Amino acid sequence: MVDVYCVKWGKKYNRDFVEKLKDSIEKHLTVKHNFKCFTDDVEKDYDIPITNPELRGVWHKLSLFQFTGQCLFFDLDIKINDNIDFLASEFDKFTVIDSTPWKKEKLKSLIINNDTLVNSSIMRWSDNTKILEKFLKKRDLYLRLYTGIDRFIFNEDIKYKYFKGDQISSWQEGIENNTIVLYNGKYV
Repeated sequence: MVDVYCVKWGKKYNRDFVEKLKDSIEKHLTVKHNFKCFTDDVEKDYDIPITNPELRGVWHKLSLFQFTGQCLFFDLDIKINDNIDFLASEFDKFTVIDSTPWKKEKLKSLIINNDTLVNSSIMRWSDNTKILEKFLKKRDLYLRLYTGIDRFIFNEDIKYKYFKGDQISSWQEGIENNTIVLYNGKYV
């Protein structure tokens, strides 16, 4: 059984984004799964209340690492167009998205602008409790150092691998009809 998570915190995204993601996953993930929304506004039977209310925004994603098993995470601002069963394997290693394809121009100034080649719009793991523990030990420092968990993962010696293949793309690449399209940064 795969546990599929999303995070809805605050007012940036309304419940419609959650419902759309849930419907897309039910349509395009044929592997047996449970959908769960980690939220500060519990409404549905699949909602789980956030456990670290002192965190804000994207930092709630790290709180998901308290959960173990076969875990998949999706940001709310993605579009799923086809079967995503390829995501539901190899849970042994923490897996994220390689953002190199849409950050090619920024690569030369990677150190200067504190950017990252990691994108956490989709993540897969089985046990990342050590990542959460590491973050919580120096939470205030990491919150000052990094604008989001992508930079934390990239810069703090977190072991990860990238999803294989070219079925995930960003709207920033000008690709709209891939299996999964990320709308990362579009609704800022």
